[in-house]
Amino acid sequence: MVGITRFDIQDSCDSKGGQRITDAKKYWPIANELYRDIFKSMQMSLLPGEEILECKKEEFEAGYDYQLGIDLIIRPFSQGESTIQEKFLHTDFHTVTVEHCQDWLSLEPGDWFKLKAQYYFVGYDNRGRFILDPWVLLDWGRLQRATAQNRIPWKLRANDRTKVYAKASFMYVDFDKLPSDILVASSKYSYSIF
Repeated sequence: MVGITRFDIQDSCDSKGGQRITDAKKYWPIANELYRDIFKSMQMSLLPGEEILECKKEEFEAGYDYQLGIDLIIRPFSQGESTIQEKFLHTDFHTVTVEHCQDWLSLEPGDWFKLKAQYYFVGYDNRGRFILDPWVLLDWGRLQRATAQNRIPWKLRANDRTKVYAKASFMYVDFDKLPSDILVASSKYSYSIF
């Protein structure tokens, strides 16, 4: 067993969004190191080693991503496993962004409705230097409860189909508007232990 297992779906880059998927892979080593630091600070050090499971869309392992919204599994020394969904973004916005509908015209549900990961990570590389700053790691279950309690001022936006191919709509909220009890860690705040 290794501390970090990622899923690399080999035939997922055939769409126009494929470049975004390919670009995200460049951040995997940076994010892996960050996760190790975060969980170590929480007395949940991860097992050594990392692996990438290459799979095709029709294989079971691809379902972690396509069906459950899980990009990676982490394993602490203390046993068990946890799951993370991650986003690497390249804008001046500093928001948590969650896919609302995969296609906002057909209303095909996105991660907002079906995400099963326990943690949600968003990191920005505004300067293209492969440095993630700012970033947040959120407890997805706590985020859902805070959303149900109307404690997060989410906004809904759809991609402009005249400018980009992406069909998705997404929910977003500024980092600074997130309740502190859903933050596991961030580049602005010290790590929380819960």
